[in-house]
Amino acid sequence: MKNTESFSRNPTLQNTSGRAWRIRIVLFFACAFLGFLMISQYKSLIKTPEEKFVEGKTSDELALDYMSLYNKNIALADRNRALTENASKLEAASRNDKDLTSVLTEEDQDALRRAGLMEASGSGISVVIHPDKDVPITSNMLIQFINEVKAADASAISINNQRVVAMTEVRDTVLGFSVNGVTFYYDNPITIVALGNGVDMYGALQMIGGVLDKWTQDHIDVHVDIVDNLTVPALADWQADEMSLLPYADTLTPTTAP
Repeated sequence: MKNTESFSRNPTLQNTSGRAWRIRIVLFFACAFLGFLMISQYKSLIKTPEEKFVEGKTSDELALDYMSLYNKNIALADRNRALTENASKLEAASRNDKDLTSVLTEEDQDALRRAGLMEASGSGISVVIHPDKDVPITSNMLIQFINEVKAADASAISINNQRVVAMTEVRDTVLGFSVNGVTFYYDNPITIVALGNGVDMYGALQMIGGVLDKWTQDHIDVHVDIVDNLTVPALADWQADEMSLLPYADTLTPTTAP
């Protein structure tokens, strides 16, 4: 009781206690403000996927990315349209066994072509490269070419009559390169065939910063033709066997073109 009376009668103790509380309140708000600043700064450092996609790229690279995404969008829209039409055909053919068989056979053959187990034909581009010994065509250069025509919706591709599929391996060798285990030499011309919209593929390859632009800068002799009737061969049986594709082919229709 005496201590309480002493505290209440001592203004110095009262002032000290009040000052301590004010300091605590100020520290609390200061810490809260600093925490808010840290969170805001952290969020500002986190980049969106779009920001990461364009970071550090030149205008030419962004233009190439735009065209690639644009072509992919068109390809997806076309594929969606084709699937919608096929679904309508299946629904209509479900009432007729003969029509249903025809539709399913067509789907099987399309799957075989996409897997590389059946030869494909149609319009597209034919590219002939005459390598220079000083600037040989490497596997990375060929893979870059393949990726660019795929982005332009190529439906089938071959390199020196070797079908290019998802599991195709393009490797450098001592004197050249190999595709699907078949070796080619740097001194020999390289012929690449890609089926699809020839104008779109040619435009994608000719863009600034594209593969043909880089090859031209390196003085590589490249000749591109847009052709109405081209043929891309199927994989050989031993190649399909190594890729474990033959069991899939056995469940479908024969592997020769109709």
